[in-house]
Amino acid sequence: MNAKKLLLLALALTLAGCTTTPPPLKGSPDLLRFLADGKTTQPEAIIALGQPSGRFESEKILTYRLGFEPRNGGYYIVERETTANGWPTWTAAKFSLVLVFDDHDVLRHHALVKVNE
Repeated sequence: MNAKKLLLLALALTLAGCTTTPPPLKGSPDLLRFLADGKTTQPEAIIALGQPSGRFESEKILTYRLGFEPRNGGYYIVERETTANGWPTWTAAKFSLVLVFDDHDVLRHHALVKVNE
């Protein structure tokens, strides 16, 4: 009888080792909630989001590559990737966040543009 219990215990432990845990959730549903046209400043955006992946028009337009985690509805920053020849790639990004600032570095307009399915 003890041999059966020992065998069942060994089997249970073996099967328990085969279970997988889902990967940790990326992103936060609150990542972009701080953005408010007419209120958010460029330094606040850079502190919250880090260095942008693109800077245009004398840094009045900043862009960020974002990924999306459907399990929690969260966005996350995707690091800029380049191919071997130096051209940027968008394979990991699902969205481009575009921030447009006025001459006083206050957010005038922001948009989330879908770039990949």
